[in-house]
Amino acid sequence: MKKYIILSGMVMFLISCNQSQNIKNKALAAEQDQDFFSQNEARPARKPLKKLIFKNTDQFETDENLDRALLSKVASNLNIRYASIKLNETSSINYNDKTAFFVLTIAEHNKKMSKSADEEELGDYFQRKYLFVDRESGSIIAEEFDDNLGYYDNEAIRFSKSHILKDLVQLNEDTSGIAFYTEVSASSRIVLYSEQKFTILALADNEIKKYLYEYPIRLTNGDSNGSGTFQLETLETGMSFSGHKTHGFFDLIVTKNFSYEEAVEGDLENEIEGKTVLQTKKESQKLRFNGKEYVFNRDDRHRFLE
Repeated sequence: MKKYIILSGMVMFLISCNQSQNIKNKALAAEQDQDFFSQNEARPARKPLKKLIFKNTDQFETDENLDRALLSKVASNLNIRYASIKLNETSSINYNDKTAFFVLTIAEHNKKMSKSADEEELGDYFQRKYLFVDRESGSIIAEEFDDNLGYYDNEAIRFSKSHILKDLVQLNEDTSGIAFYTEVSASSRIVLYSEQKFTILALADNEIKKYLYEYPIRLTNGDSNGSGTFQLETLETGMSFSGHKTHGFFDLIVTKNFSYEEAVEGDLENEIEGKTVLQTKKESQKLRFNGKEYVFNRDDRHRFLE
């Protein structure tokens, strides 16, 4: 009987210890759950990444608000006259809480790129410059000229303002890029040429990184008699991110829509009947990141024009 009582007591003691340990484990688990919940409350959930960059070039949402007060500080830090900046061809956007980005167009008076006598009538030379600056002081963090977008005031090829897209683009979960396009066109009624070049760049280690550089997103080619007769081939694109990554950056999906329009003006005196021809074709392309930039081969082939 005495052995039974002792054995029962030991069993009860072990059960009590086990229950006590279970209570402690539950309390610890509850504390960990509460801590995890608190951490997630303090750290808002990351927004889902936006895949669409633009559906077509007619539906761009651009940021046209130029920060002129900050630009004045930037001009002083660059040691250039504010009056030398072509304001209608200068754009800016806030990159983050501390940094802003500018695409600056600066007039270089009497600058000659070569010794050609023809350049005497070309006028001033305009340089395009990319700048990341401190939003408070306007001090320069990174800067770079783009010689491909430099032009003379009176030359036949025209360059538009670089239009910055309103929203930053997420190249991956941690890298935000600034996207903008610039249009280049011929100032002619006979030669029908224009092109929109698309660039995505970012600030990394205080350097400007051009991840996608001057990809042609809209292209027109053709000719006209200056009246109602013309033939014109047009490329329109859309661009979005794929869910797949290469070297840590999302692949880019480009949809291409080619169209061909031919119009002949009617001439009743010569018994020529007017006509219009319209043809379309669709293609797509995937651009992958090679560890430095998105790679593409420029395709200037005409789909309809001979």
